Amino acid sequence: MPYPKTHPNASVFEDMSDDYTSLSTFGAHVSTPLTSSEALASLVSSDDFRAAETLRKEMVVHHVPIPHDSVYLRAALHAITERRPKGTPKERLERFEAWLSLAPERHEKWDSFYDIRERIFRAMDHLNLALVHRFGLVLASKGYYSGNAAMQVVATLARYARPLLVQNYLWELEDRARDYYSRRDRSLPADRFVAVYNLAARTQAIAGKAEAALQLLSIARSRGVQMSEFTLNIVAKHAPDRQHTIGHIRNIHPSWSMSDMVSPDAHVSEATSSEHANETMVLAARLRYLRNAFRSPSPPSPYVLHNFITSYQALGRTRTRTHTHSTTHPGTRIRTRALTFLRALAYRHSPKSASTWAFTEMLHHRQRKEPVHTLLVFFQHFHLVGIPRKTVLSHIRGPRCQEERKNGVQRLCVPPYPMEEKLWPSAYHTAVVWDALVSLSTKTERKRLYSLLLALAEQSKQRESEASQSRDRVTLQLPQNTYDAAHFSPFVSSWARQDPGKALAVLRDMAGLGIEPGVVQWSIVARGYAQHGDPVIALRILDQLEVVEMDQIKRGAEDAPRRPSDVLLGTYTNVLRGLVIAGDVERAREAEKRLVERLGYRAGDRPATDVSIGLLRALEARLVQ
Repeated sequence: MPYPKTHPNASVFEDMSDDYTSLSTFGAHVSTPLTSSEALASLVSSDDFRAAETLRKEMVVHHVPIPHDSVYLRAALHAITERRPKGTPKERLERFEAWLSLAPERHEKWDSFYDIRERIFRAMDHLNLALVHRFGLVLASKGYYSGNAAMQVVATLARYARPLLVQNYLWELEDRARDYYSRRDRSLPADRFVAVYNLAARTQAIAGKAEAALQLLSIARSRGVQMSEFTLNIVAKHAPDRQHTIGHIRNIHPSWSMSDMVSPDAHVSEATSSEHANETMVLAARLRYLRNAFRSPSPPSPYVLHNFITSYQALGRTRTRTHTHSTTHPGTRIRTRALTFLRALAYRHSPKSASTWAFTEMLHHRQRKEPVHTLLVFFQHFHLVGIPRKTVLSHIRGPRCQEERKNGVQRLCVPPYPMEEKLWPSAYHTAVVWDALVSLSTKTERKRLYSLLLALAEQSKQRESEASQSRDRVTLQLPQNTYDAAHFSPFVSSWARQDPGKALAVLRDMAGLGIEPGVVQWSIVARGYAQHGDPVIALRILDQLEVVEMDQIKRGAEDAPRRPSDVLLGTYTNVLRGLVIAGDVERAREAEKRLVERLGYRAGDRPATDVSIGLLRALEARLVQ
């Protein structure tokens, strides 16, 4: 049918009136779909990181540009903090780098990267050098080749990574910075890497890498980087061979004046005082020695520092109450501020000094039988390596920690000193941690801890063997976690009191791992056999230790006098006390006879030995009655 030819009759419609206009509505809202970049930013903002990662990969495959945005720092942080990480460590590292690359460049919007740095350098259980390496290179490509974040990366790599990798990193750092400037049609300033090279050389020198620091000085000169007088002085001051290092530096920098050099012997002689010297003056002299030692390349011994702290606290408690209202007493200021002053000096000087102070704090809490606080000090200062991480965290967060705090347990200095990054622990630190864990463990937990220690020691031995055979010196590698006899001592001690045969088995395990048991471990086993097992075995152990001791004395000098060490005398004392407690008078008399005839012991030489002999006399008197 054809269409009608007549026009529609408009009279059927009403005219627009006020009634219609008052009820009229706006047109339907037209929703504009988000672009892929906006969708990506929205997913990250809503913490839907898995969907965001899928979308990011699709955009990369289809070459869809992604504008820089600070919101992507949240995704980068999530890549290294997720509790149940997806993928291999390499994939997580690549995911972190990809998200971090989407952050704004320095000229677009400056950022401190505080949250990421806090996670990498302070909150991680262990130091991930590969992550630190990637983080620094991405920062350099965005213009952050200097500044706090970049310097923190340089210092960490210089302290822990292989020297050749540090050199390669500095060269790549320069290349990334030049690319950044070339994208902006600008030239890289000539002095931009002076601070970077100076910091790397100083850090290597303080970390004991003298040859690497000297090599870096040569590289810096060949690349036109001017090293400061301060850096040259630090390298020379921390070198083991001072004369060789000074000569090498003079060849590289003939104009070096050594104006700021500190005499290496300025701290060597420890101040002493006469018997009638005032206790406050003695403390002040010891404080001056510790201050000079912390300012030198070699920090003081932790045991010397611990003895000072013990004396300081004992004197401070009595004298502070006496002179509470005194304004003229010369020692008041020292007693109220000495520890805080020494701690700040140790933390500011070098990681080695900070590590010394932390170890002293751990010794302090161990002596006071506060094992949880010993673990807390370790947790706040060091990466959780060489120890059972989950067990340490469970004790720190458990009720025992709250109980110790309620009982008034406090740190040496309050509040804790703010640290930029955690330190790498030594075998001394981890051995104290294992001792604290054994003291906190039950019988079943102790067996599990010992099995874990054996596994870790075996892994460490295997890695050392692989590292010695490997020729690859460019790969990232942290210091090895070493295990010595001190790590096994708490297990030997705990089992010697119940089953000496089990303690002896620990010594066999040590020998199987290539760890030679020391006199301390043998002394503990001998005491266990004397008090809880077979005293004949205890006396045989004494015979063997005496033979070893005498052989060492003869090897030291041909005409060396027959003077046994304090450790051997302590072992005899331990066995003597164990025999007395077990009530074995006959063998206790034999041990005393050996002390006098073989070791030449005389009454009054050692208070602990005199006490053990006194216990023997009391036992003999009771038997006579």
